[in-house]
Amino acid sequence: MDVLWLVEVDVFPATAPRIIAALEEAGHPWTKYEDGIAKAALPPADACVLFWGSLGAAYGERVAARWTPGAIGDPDRFRCSVYHAHLGPLLANQDSVFTTVRALVDDPAVALKPLGNPEHVFVSPDSPLKPFSGRQLAVSSLTLEALDHGFYYEEENLPVVVSSAKSIGREWRFVLAESNVVAGCEYNVERRSRGHGAPEAARTLAEKVATAAWQPAPIYIVDIGGVDGSMKVMELNPFSGADLYECDAKTVVAAATRVAIRLHQAANS
Repeated sequence: MDVLWLVEVDVFPATAPRIIAALEEAGHPWTKYEDGIAKAALPPADACVLFWGSLGAAYGERVAARWTPGAIGDPDRFRCSVYHAHLGPLLANQDSVFTTVRALVDDPAVALKPLGNPEHVFVSPDSPLKPFSGRQLAVSSLTLEALDHGFYYEEENLPVVVSSAKSIGREWRFVLAESNVVAGCEYNVERRSRGHGAPEAARTLAEKVATAAWQPAPIYIVDIGGVDGSMKVMELNPFSGADLYECDAKTVVAAATRVAIRLHQAANS
């Protein structure tokens, strides 16, 4: 069975050429996706299609919902509030509290009381669609504007996760598929890739996540970081909307294609 990859090339300009080269080397067909693409240029509805591009297109606008598997993974399973319940002790931000932008800004003392009312916090959206980027802020500086309200989103009651601020060292991104660590690479805080390879401790933690009883999707992304001298899970992300940085393109393409075939066959059996 052929898996046709639908690739939003311009979203990951540094990574897409390597993924496309791996697709072409393996003989997998692919189509460039972009806003306004003609319907005639899209694959037929019964084709086995795997989308890879922006989070918004994959899981927000659901451009790939017409195909199976399309965008792999239910985005609701990647909410911080969901995977925190399953991976708590493994997480860098296991001390998190869940609240809303409005409640946090209106009365931070009440919202942050479970954290011991720290002077600095890390705030990120609960949603995996990331309506704003996670950031460290002084509690005294918490405002709607400081959390990008009115710029990327309008909902004042947007759910957020808040934890005490921490010093993060090096970070690695891993691709997990069907209980296996497929590939991994290091990246820095600006999310610029820093190359292949990962220390044993980071890979060991990724393997622990991959083999846990609870899994958010058949293939997904886990970020591991050094926190206070130990490795911790930073976050999970759905595969179809994640940059793969310097993760080995051939092994990622092979694993994702296998998953797509299995999901398509199961849906049509």
